[in-house]
Amino acid sequence: VNEPPRFQSAAVILPPTAVYPRRGIVDQSGAETRPDWLADRPERPTVYATMGTAFNKTPGLLEGILAALRDEPITLILTVGRDREPAEFGEQPPNVHIERYLPQSLVFDACALVVSHCGSGTMLAALEHGLPMVNIPIAADQPENAARCAELGLGITVGPEERTPEAIRAAVRTILADPTYRAKAQRMRAEIQAMPGPETAVTLLERLSVERQPLGLRPIG
Repeated sequence: VNEPPRFQSAAVILPPTAVYPRRGIVDQSGAETRPDWLADRPERPTVYATMGTAFNKTPGLLEGILAALRDEPITLILTVGRDREPAEFGEQPPNVHIERYLPQSLVFDACALVVSHCGSGTMLAALEHGLPMVNIPIAADQPENAARCAELGLGITVGPEERTPEAIRAAVRTILADPTYRAKAQRMRAEIQAMPGPETAVTLLERLSVERQPLGLRPIG
């Protein structure tokens, strides 16, 4: 289980042998580097927005995010997926950077907020960096992830009937103006950092192969 224990809903019942290791970060597929313009951006919040790689063609959604945020006093990073062209979104003001793909591990430390579909990968990356979220869930595990984030005060959900530029803009403004969202996300980050590393899974599997019995949560070593 890669989520910290407190993130788990009380409705989720796990066996006593469950272990909570941090996930391994494998978001670089080549020689991607940190964009140079990150170092030169103005002193204002940086917002990262994405719909991932499976939901990036949801009709009108990326366009709605742009309409909501392009004129706000922020730096906006919008990743649209390797199968879409940034040019299709037209000319943008200097504060908007549209990319096909950027490894989140290279840019999230410069961000103040994440706008996304709340897929598990993006959600966990945001929490690992202590970033609050505006979540626009589409399908799969995203509605449950977004609901749990809202319950814990880690973000705001923009539901299926609310996906308008006005609603997205209002949610972003609320989180940027209210430091309690960031504070709660920072506490979740600390919990994740306290979890054992991903190498723990290897150690436990090796022990299981020798002892051939459930390991529970006994100390590793």
